Amino acid sequence: MSLIRVLIAEDMLPIREYLSMIIAHEPDMEVTGAVGTGSEAVELALATKPDVVLMDLEMETPRAGVEAIRILAERAPDLHCVVLTHFGDDETVFAAFEAGAVDYVLKNSSAAEIIEAVRAAARDMSPIRPQVARIIRAELRAMRSARTALISTLNTVYRLTPSELSLLRLLAEGKTQAEICALRHVEPSTVRTHVANILKKFGASSVREVVDRLRRLGIFEIFTVEK
Repeated sequence: MSLIRVLIAEDMLPIREYLSMIIAHEPDMEVTGAVGTGSEAVELALATKPDVVLMDLEMETPRAGVEAIRILAERAPDLHCVVLTHFGDDETVFAAFEAGAVDYVLKNSSAAEIIEAVRAAARDMSPIRPQVARIIRAELRAMRSARTALISTLNTVYRLTPSELSLLRLLAEGKTQAEICALRHVEPSTVRTHVANILKKFGASSVREVVDRLRRLGIFEIFTVEK
């Protein structure tokens, strides 16, 4: 069985030397290189084609590892990146997996856990660890929630009359009700009635709430560009 070739990218020399030592002691593994920056990791990985890269996230920049993983995923898709980091926050974990990482191991993990993560990655059998599974479930719930909110909001849009839609565009652009009255040559009571109808349809208490919802859902331009 061929050796698992491992590249280590870690900016702290003691950790880099520790990782090199534990990997070199495994009979089925060899260290092809050990570097301290994400850019060096990309360069050496593309040149030597290791099976697995143990990639720190925060090196020369806070997201150097994430960017290195993204580049390698595009240019060397057969290579497997295992993130090794102090950080356990959801955003960091998700950013690493979104970039193309196949596994995620904290630096305080045991040597056995790190070695097993490397073996699993090399065999393309990396498990979905409990922490990662939790983040994926949370992300899927957020996606479903956002989809529901988007559909609901678009359905409300379709229920607006042309006059209400036009008025909402002007309000979204920052026009005051007085300015709209002057611009459209209508009475203040007419504008107030339209605003009340808009708020009722959106189930909102203010125009700002409606506009913020449109921005959050990424459909704000519908109301700021005349068709």
